Amino acid sequence: MPTQEERLGTVEQAITTLQRETGKSIREVNENSTIMLGLLQTLTQESKQTGLRMEMLKIRMDQLETKFDAHTALLNEHTRMLNEHTRVLDGHTRVLDGHTTRFDRVETLLTQILARLPETP
Repeated sequence: MPTQEERLGTVEQAITTLQRETGKSIREVNENSTIMLGLLQTLTQESKQTGLRMEMLKIRMDQLETKFDAHTALLNEHTRMLNEHTRVLDGHTRVLDGHTTRFDRVETLLTQILARLPETP
């Protein structure tokens, strides 16, 4: 059976080993905590930057939507004007067709009149 002094030495060795291992574990925990804190701060910054970028994208999308609405309104106005001009041109075409018909009749009459005139020597 070990003596009390041997047993005390064994306990002291175990305590020393336990202190070393505990100190090492505490350092590892501290290192990991520091790394986690750094990662968390980086993630927080990136999250804020992402939020700002999203806000900027929203503003730009709103601006694009406003521009598209303005362009659509302008295109609709141009379409309306083009339709009006097409109707006017259709009216002019009908008038020109009427004139062509009348000129054809006048030409036919003139040809008939000329055919009845005596030939001059």
